[in-house]
Amino acid sequence: MKTILISALTVFFSAVLSLNAHGQQADILKMWDGVWNAYEKNDPSMWNYYAEDACEVYPDGSHICGMANIKAGYEQFAGMLEGTPTWTYTQPEVRMIEPTVALLVAEITSDIKLKGGQQIGGKTKFTALVRKQNNSWKIVYDSQTPVLQMPGN
Repeated sequence: MKTILISALTVFFSAVLSLNAHGQQADILKMWDGVWNAYEKNDPSMWNYYAEDACEVYPDGSHICGMANIKAGYEQFAGMLEGTPTWTYTQPEVRMIEPTVALLVAEITSDIKLKGGQQIGGKTKFTALVRKQNNSWKIVYDSQTPVLQMPGN
């Protein structure tokens, strides 16, 4: 009888944890959609999705931390653009690290034209570490890794 009770409680708590993780992932995906929608519209609300101490690693290897620095880097980059960049992206794979921390991985293809006609962008793997703060998910670290064709592939 004791074994049955322990087994039943184990199944119950596993089910509760699974439902909670599913709910967390749904909230994270909602945040993902929100930040991309704001970004594509150049809506300043995109910054609401970042933690104040957020950091980013860019495809050129540069590393920047803090919202003021990230915004300044964004403004500098925006000043180099000719036209509006376009992106296509997949829904991210979400891996819960703990109940308030998750890792997102998605594929992003960008088409970006710089003033003077230079074309940049292409395929990248985008990773983001997100943390739940004050009942909302915030990006605390993100990175874009260019996808390079390897010899023999």
